[in-house]
Amino acid sequence: MKIGLALGSGSARGLTHIGVLKALEEKNIKIDYISGSSIGALIGGAYAMGMSVAEIEDIALQTDWKLMARLMSPTFSMSALLNDSYLREFLSTYFKDKTFEDLKIPFSAIATDIETGDMVVLNSGELLTAIRASISIPIVLSPVIYKNHKLVDGGLVNPIPVDVVREHNVDKIIAVNLINTAPTKPELKVEIDTKDLKDDLSNLSLNQKLEYFIKHPIDYFNDKKVTKSIESPHFGKIIYQALLIVQVQMAKLTMRVVKPDILIQPETSSYTLFDFSKGKELIDIGYKCAMEELNKNDSLLR
Repeated sequence: MKIGLALGSGSARGLTHIGVLKALEEKNIKIDYISGSSIGALIGGAYAMGMSVAEIEDIALQTDWKLMARLMSPTFSMSALLNDSYLREFLSTYFKDKTFEDLKIPFSAIATDIETGDMVVLNSGELLTAIRASISIPIVLSPVIYKNHKLVDGGLVNPIPVDVVREHNVDKIIAVNLINTAPTKPELKVEIDTKDLKDDLSNLSLNQKLEYFIKHPIDYFNDKKVTKSIESPHFGKIIYQALLIVQVQMAKLTMRVVKPDILIQPETSSYTLFDFSKGKELIDIGYKCAMEELNKNDSLLR
């Protein structure tokens, strides 16, 4: 029996994939094909290359993610917020000059053509380029130029590439969905004192005034006192929310159209985009969830 594995997008939440791979190995489940999107491409590519689960886990837990964030300094580029030269250097340490032809397990990485919106399946050439393209969060990291494409994060068009795995003559598909829950609501706090007090809007910033006006246009012109300023979402939070909203909807569509035989959905809604420092927790969550689903569906894979 040939078994395919679809590893979904989810940024730091994707560290749960390591726990899933650990569970698969403990259950002696051999994977014959892997397709990954975003963080799923990064971890799936490393595993397909022949890196052991223990090695991948070691990298995840020992990397100083805060230091990496500091090294990825702001850039003056018009296409990205961060200079990703250190990220590429970090990836090249592990993937070096490996190509898809060097892989132990057939693999593909999913990316998005930012100009056409098309899905691009990367399964030939330099492995590092494919993975770098698949994890390229729009606005945060610059697109990767590949042939005639400008590629960004694969999660925008296919956060769980079950359909891609299905095309490779596998008998059963295991999929890992990391974005099965809706994004958390940004905190927008406004408290209005409706007593006849003098207007205090002058103390708010322009953005806070605009936010308040949109939510309370009548009060804005009625001299009501704002007793607590409005907490607007941070720019990074807005990007994060937008990406999650797109991916949640795409994941739901994928699950309706192409259902995997076993769906592993770790509960990771409380973890954010950059919670890489919580790797141990996330790996444990992935392992426990995977073992539960694999035990429940043991007969399907025999």
